[in-house]
Amino acid sequence: MKFRQKRSTTLDLALALQRELIGRAGSWEPNFLPRPFTPETDLFRAGLTSWARTVGSGLPAFLAAARRPEDLLTLVDDDRLRPGTELVTTALTAAAPTLTDALPLFEEVRKQAVVEVNDFLAPERYLAPLCAALGTVDTGRTLDLHLVPLAPYPPATGFLTAAGKATGVYADCRRFRGSTLADAVLTMLGWAQLKSGNIPESHLSTELVRRMPGGAPYQRRLRVILTKILVEVTAGHLVRAVDAAHRPCADVLGTKWRYPRLHAVAERHWSRYLDGDIDRDEALTAMVRDLTAHSPRWFVDHVDPSSLAADFYLLEWLTAAGDRTAAARLFRWLPHLCAELAGHLDNVIGNELGHYERARTQHHPQELADFITEINQGDSRVTWQRLRRERGHGRALQLATEAFAGPGIEFGGEAWAPVAAMVRRYVLHELPDRVFVDQCFTLEHNNGSLFDKYHDTSTMREVLDAQAATDLDKLLTHASAEARELWHGQHRQDRISAEHHPLWLGPPSPAATAPTGPTGSAASTASTALTAPSEAAIAPSGWGGAGLPGNAPGTVGCGDRSDPSAYDPSRDPLRDSPVRVRHTVVRRPFSSSLRIYRAVTAVLHTEHGDIHLTLRPDEAPYTVDNFVGLATGSRTWTDPLTGTTGEGGFYDGTDFHRRVPGFVVQGGDRLGTGHGSAGYRIPDEIHPERDFARPFQLAMANLGRDSTGSQFFITLAPAPHLDGHYTLFGEVTGTPSENVVSEIADSPTAVRLNRVTVATA
Repeated sequence: MKFRQKRSTTLDLALALQRELIGRAGSWEPNFLPRPFTPETDLFRAGLTSWARTVGSGLPAFLAAARRPEDLLTLVDDDRLRPGTELVTTALTAAAPTLTDALPLFEEVRKQAVVEVNDFLAPERYLAPLCAALGTVDTGRTLDLHLVPLAPYPPATGFLTAAGKATGVYADCRRFRGSTLADAVLTMLGWAQLKSGNIPESHLSTELVRRMPGGAPYQRRLRVILTKILVEVTAGHLVRAVDAAHRPCADVLGTKWRYPRLHAVAERHWSRYLDGDIDRDEALTAMVRDLTAHSPRWFVDHVDPSSLAADFYLLEWLTAAGDRTAAARLFRWLPHLCAELAGHLDNVIGNELGHYERARTQHHPQELADFITEINQGDSRVTWQRLRRERGHGRALQLATEAFAGPGIEFGGEAWAPVAAMVRRYVLHELPDRVFVDQCFTLEHNNGSLFDKYHDTSTMREVLDAQAATDLDKLLTHASAEARELWHGQHRQDRISAEHHPLWLGPPSPAATAPTGPTGSAASTASTALTAPSEAAIAPSGWGGAGLPGNAPGTVGCGDRSDPSAYDPSRDPLRDSPVRVRHTVVRRPFSSSLRIYRAVTAVLHTEHGDIHLTLRPDEAPYTVDNFVGLATGSRTWTDPLTGTTGEGGFYDGTDFHRRVPGFVVQGGDRLGTGHGSAGYRIPDEIHPERDFARPFQLAMANLGRDSTGSQFFITLAPAPHLDGHYTLFGEVTGTPSENVVSEIADSPTAVRLNRVTVATA
């Protein structure tokens, strides 16, 4: 399966709009359409939903064939797609003027991407090995490849389909660059090859079903994820043949960290096949042998880091109590645990640095400003690895710390600064291994546990509370079976020692002795501080290794509290149950210094007259408190124009920078561009009984979920498409005030907000 480079202005617009509406990675990414969205633009959501009923997760191919949005309806050949196409056409027509101005900003990036993909992915280089690995036959099909500047993320890639078949793929060349872009494109081509309809006997999906049969949810899930991993490992291997420094997408983009047990098995055997050491049948046989040794649940369920923490704290306690067997076990496990945790944190630090793409750096040192700009050239997790190598681990982590603590403050960086600082101290051998591990478990970011991106952290707080209270019984309920056995063994030994009398029973049996030398010196793991240990180091003899990906159920550090029998492939009582979904624990960082008001009114004194407002502190207390604090100057704010602490009322002298007759007027930005804030963000307060069914409602603008700052807007008409997306915290009072709002909306130029007065009770 080959590809040919294509380009479509209409597809560019559609993917950019989809990204703006529902596919930006978060409030930290630049937005090109002002929020809140106009009703016409927001119709795109409904259009996509309508299409999905027919085409599934892909986009219809005629989207790329249309020269202009207005041409879409003439290309529809399936009446089921016509209602959605009408909505999409209306939305694209409304958004096109703004997005058409934004897309040329990435033209050079696109041109470079075209060259890079052609350099990496010559058909004679990848086609034969890709077909051989996937067990498919080259049908001679050619897919259209669209390298687009903006696409919804995740995954920033996707298919174009017609009549149920893939006819093209697209990839975001702004986010994926160089070898990472080639890896992403090759992964998409691999999936298209598997779904081509030609299914020979050696087809990968057929092989996996034949070798690991079963229709239970966990069995099906195991085969799907394994197929995904094998495609990604194959793509990464082929790209590394061209660029030896390439770090595969499966690693930096998360699959390896979400499913470490399954990825370890697949990579161990499949890489040997790709390197030519064994043939494909041998690799699949060895892989299936390892995967059928335990229940599919073992490989599909997410790791529980609270079990790792419980094991660590129990072994530390036993070691301190003089248990030499526990001390020896901790000594063997600790280097692997450090490498696993350091690698995990290194990856998420790179991810978090991508949150500061829109941070204002003009008031910070040039080196830091350049670092933030460079880290956001493409996917930050990929760029971070390169910058860390180029600048040195210590210096790169110092810059990361400064980025979090400086311009990143607005987007929650203050919680990540101590994390980067801690990893830096470990890399520079300033933290012993045990201290580093303890800080990994106890330090938290603004959403709780450091491991919540890839692991199930729902019980992490319970374990940390038990550790702080020395509640060993609670720790035991979270620990692995081996750690529990070590604990009970210590208790049995204590009872024997208490009953022993040396005069007639002789000396007690000697316990296993711990290795000599320092237990957990920083130097012992310095070489693996930022990369996972080699497979040989993790599991030299199969499943008996000491590292997380190579451990067997029930062993110390396996990341699970269940007894080994729970994962017996023939007796697992939950094997046929629905697949367990990981629940991310979300903590919303509300301020602890809330001022409570019974009633609040405000007056916006504008060039066109006064606007009287009634606020709702009972329904949105934090938002009202924030508005009052900014209006009166009682809350500390940062002036985006100078980077210094502001004085007086934040809103004094600002403009209504956005005015859309019949929709909204918007203000509260000292920059006057729609991109400014007061230097911090607060979460949303969406009241279930409030909506935008009536005009003249007062709400806070945002950049995405939980990113409210200083900007507010007033509606001029019912706007039900805004329901559930914005904090509605007040309304305009009286007809004269409503008339002033309408006059401002009709003004051809910005209208000054002179000051705000507030009355509270």
